[in-house]
Formats: sequence, C-alpha cells, structure tokens
Amino acid sequence: MKNKIYYVTTNNGKFDEVYGHAQKYAPEIELIKSALDIQEIQSDDQLEIAVDKAKKAWALTGKPLLLDDAAIYFERYHKFPGTLSKFVSQGIKFEGVKRLFDVGDRAYFLLYMIYISGPTDYHVFEGRCDGYLIKPDTSNAHPQLPYDAFFVPDGEQQTYAKLRGMPCGEQYLYRIKALNKFLKWYKQNG
Repeated sequence: MKNKIYYVTTNNGKFDEVYGHAQKYAPEIELIKSALDIQEIQSDDQLEIAVDKAKKAWALTGKPLLLDDAAIYFERYHKFPGTLSKFVSQGIKFEGVKRLFDVGDRAYFLLYMIYISGPTDYHVFEGRCDGYLIKPDTSNAHPQLPYDAFFVPDGEQQTYAKLRGMPCGEQYLYRIKALNKFLKWYKQNG
C-alpha cells in the first residue's frame, strides 16, 4: 500500500513537476494534489512564511502534507524581490522587472519545502540555484514563471525557462533539489 501525502498547491505545473519526479523515484508514495489557497503572513523571512503556511494547511486537513515557498533574490538588493517576487512581477510585469537589474547581475532562486505530519512535527528541505540575469525577449515567457526568462543557472548558457523540461535541466531545478532531499529523508524516516 502506498503512503498518501498531500501536496498543497493551486499551480498545476508545480504539482505535475513534483508528481512526475516522485512517481519515478519514490513509487511507494502516492502524491495527491490539495488545492488549498493558504493566506500568507507578511514577512521578509521566507522560511517563516513557509512554516506558517504548512501549519495552517495541517490545521485545515490533519493529513501529511508537502508544500513549498519559492522566491528569487537579486544580489544587488537586500532580500529583494524575495518574499515579494510574485507581487513584484504581477505589479510591474516583464518590462518592469527588466529595469531592476543589469545584464550579468547575480541572483538565486531559493525554495523551502516543508513536510508536516502533525501540528508541530515538520521538516524543512531547501533547494537553491545560483546564477545570473540576462534581458531576453520575454514575448513568449510564461506568466506564472516570469523570472525563469531572465535567469541563467551557473554553468549554463540558456535561461531557466529554456532548460525546464530538458533532461540536462533537472540538475538546476531548485524544487527538485528540495524534493530529492525530502525523498531521501522520507525513505529513512517515513
């Protein structure tokens, strides 16, 4: 019998990415999408936001859950866009984001994945990808993943958007990096 874990997200693309990887590397887990829309606290501490969302989701469901919180950080700024990444891109769109940096500026994606199986029983798994920023044509950029069009991981020449879905691109996926840490931990402790 498979162990059921609910993955909290309203984003189908995010769920598909995690589900496909988990099926391939942890067939003993049955990942089920839970489309809860959890209200986020206002904070510049990304980990605090992720843990708070996990506790709220647990309070609503009482079931073992996985959820994550991702952000991009431009190193020229202090904690920015960070926890405001989504709101910045929605507010100023692609053209506005382009004006926030110079070509070659350093940046990184940071993700905290939380597994919670009780009101105070949670574990944190981090995924990070470092790189630099470019100013490409964003006419075909994905509106839910705007920063992927600007970000080039260290060691690559192509943007994160172009690498997504390519076999060589998986090593740069910060969500998959965190998921792999969770799967390793779960196989030993779950």
